[in-house]
Formats: sequence, C-alpha cells, structure tokens
Amino acid sequence: MLGPDSLTWKYLGDRRLLFFLHRTGTLQNMHPAVAAVLLEHSDFFDDPYDRFARSIPHILGVVYDAPSDATGVRVRDFHRGLGATDHAGRRWHALEPRVFYWTHATFVEMIVAMTDAFGRPLTLPEKDRLIAESVAWWQRYGMTDRVVEAHDWASFEAYWNRMLATDLERNAVTNFAFSDGRHHPAPPGAPEHLWKLLAGPVDSSSRWMSNALMPERAREILGLEWTRADQAVFDTFRATVRRTWPLVPPALRYAPRAQAGMRRARASTSQPAAAAPAR
Repeated sequence: MLGPDSLTWKYLGDRRLLFFLHRTGTLQNMHPAVAAVLLEHSDFFDDPYDRFARSIPHILGVVYDAPSDATGVRVRDFHRGLGATDHAGRRWHALEPRVFYWTHATFVEMIVAMTDAFGRPLTLPEKDRLIAESVAWWQRYGMTDRVVEAHDWASFEAYWNRMLATDLERNAVTNFAFSDGRHHPAPPGAPEHLWKLLAGPVDSSSRWMSNALMPERAREILGLEWTRADQAVFDTFRATVRRTWPLVPPALRYAPRAQAGMRRARASTSQPAAAAPAR
C-alpha cells in the first residue's frame, strides 16, 4: 500500500511542502506535550531550524527508504527518554502514542493542504486513499494501532477538528515562532555572512506564509491577524506557483531522500526477469 504507486510517495517528498514547514511545526508545537518536550530537551529558542534539519530527512525516509531499513523504528527511538512537565503541571512523554500520532497526523494533513493550495486538490476518493495509506505509514513506527482514529477522510477530518477545538493551545514555543527580532544560527549549508543579510526577510516571509496556510481555528488560538490585503497577495502567489510548477524539471521537484527512494524503486522494476529453468 505504501509503495511507489501510492499517493504518499507522489506527494510527501514534493518540494512545495517546504512552504508548510513553519506552519506544520507550529501545529505540532501547539500540543502542550510537544511544546513541553521542546522546552526541556532542545535548543529550539537558540536554533529553531535545527529541529527541521535533523527531522525532515528521517521522516521522508520512513516512506521512501526500503522497508527493511526500519527507518520508522529509528525515528521512534529518537524520542526515547524525552519526558517533560508542561506549564499546567501535566507530565508528558514524547512517545505517548496519542502525542506521537498527532505529529504524524500533521504530516498527513499537510499533503492535503498542499494540493489544495498549490496544485490540484485531491478528490474525496483520493483523500480516503491517502488516509488509508497513512495507517500503513504509522505502522512503520512500530507504535500501537489503538490510537489510530482515522481510516478515511471523514474520520480524519473529525479527529483534526476535535484536536483544534479541545487539545491545542498557544504557548511559549508558538509565541516565539511568531515573534520578531529573533537571532539564531544560519540553517545548515547557508553561509553565515549571507545569513546576516537574509535572516530578517526569511523569518518574516516564513511567518507570513505560515499564517497564510494556517487553519482558521489555529489562527484564532494563536491570535494571528489576516487581512484582505494579505489574502490578495497570497492568492497571487498561489496562482503563480500553480502555473509555474509544471515547468520545474522533474529532478528538482523532489527532496533528495525521495529521489533516492524513487531511483531504487525504478531500478528494482527494471531488472531483467530470471530465465526460465531448462526443461
């Protein structure tokens, strides 16, 4: 189900999802458990890009690596020993299944939101298929299936809306994510002298794009403003991406981990068939 012919393979490594990194990370951090663990076990305030740089290739690998590589189990085990107490005194662990499932769900929803914003929106049967594939994706982490609430789009949408209504919150981590004047190291591979010039515009545009793509209920929780002028600019940007994306060379449309998986899949299907045994 979760192979080269799946919708997950088609979209998870798509570079248009880079527009969603700040937005998806914020939705994850709105869960009090995720925020508490970040506060206690990471250098998020000093280097917010570090989490993305370390995590995203491995998340892609859960889907695009060979299943025998057990990438999902390694991703799960990265979270061992990460416990924290939130601002309300509740004790959490990063491997609590319902917490882990929420972060997984944000990546699944991100695919639907990306096709809505920058491509051809998925049909209802395609959304149902994507959610069914997401269960197979979840199982690669070696986590319990008891917390899987969604097996089709209707049940996923109900779960998503309930999380926005009852579980997510504004907190110190999300406040920082939308604050001005942040100072942090350059992302991996970016020259430090160039980053000093680009840091302000990059941060500002990242926050603006995150707001543009954020679910309305999440905007309300975070206290974000969104004007008609903002929407007009975003509509123009979205239309431009839709028109120009088909012109991007196929080799540039996917992240390296996805490209590697696709090359492996093509190589395995192009192997010559074994000769029939002699009579």
